[in-house]
Amino acid sequence: MAIEDKKRKHKHEKKEKKDKSHKKHKSSKIVQVQSEKKPASSVVSSSFSEVNAKLYLHLAPMWSGKVMDGVNEQLNAFLMKYVPEVDGIILAHTDVQLLTEKATILFDSPFSHFFVHVKFLVWKPKKGTKLVGRINLQSQDHIGLLIYGTFNASIPRSRISKDLYEWKASETNEEEEVVDNDAEEETAENYSEERKRSQYGEWINKQTGASIGQDDASLEFTVVDIIEANDILTVTGSLL
Repeated sequence: MAIEDKKRKHKHEKKEKKDKSHKKHKSSKIVQVQSEKKPASSVVSSSFSEVNAKLYLHLAPMWSGKVMDGVNEQLNAFLMKYVPEVDGIILAHTDVQLLTEKATILFDSPFSHFFVHVKFLVWKPKKGTKLVGRINLQSQDHIGLLIYGTFNASIPRSRISKDLYEWKASETNEEEEVVDNDAEEETAENYSEERKRSQYGEWINKQTGASIGQDDASLEFTVVDIIEANDILTVTGSLL
């Protein structure tokens, strides 16, 4: 009985090792960035780059006969995520090339393994550069913005010039609180968004008294820090 138990234990451990190796093969990864990042010629901002990369892919049998569809499916998994190998968020991929004519089958795994070359469009702002965002939140503690309608940015109070700007609390009165019942349903969403941004107050220019960001709510700021968490980049800005 002891010998049989040992055999079963040995088989179980062997199976676990194989399962772990299969899991590793199923995840594609960037194994080499072949060239340094260069600013994309079609984009003015230096926060955009083109990166040439070499990837090791693993395709399931379902993609047999339609390899490029499988490759694009795996490359799409990188989109809008922070990837350490390219040091930025991947926005798009193009110029995909297979580097081998035949794929490799390893051990008893049904997956096919091969290398591809791809060009990524990457967004990674640099400290000290200027960016423009649209204000979506204001408070005494910070100003929240969206860059290109997608990426979050925040300017803390300590980074807002006290000489140029000041916080002005809103003066709530009864007229502002009243909403026409007939138009309530039609304007509820817009009203809610407006109240969210202005119910506490806003930052204004000391000299002119104008709202920060003015009519279009756009604001230029300097990048002072970049925080990466959960595949997302958050930019910290400054108005000093």
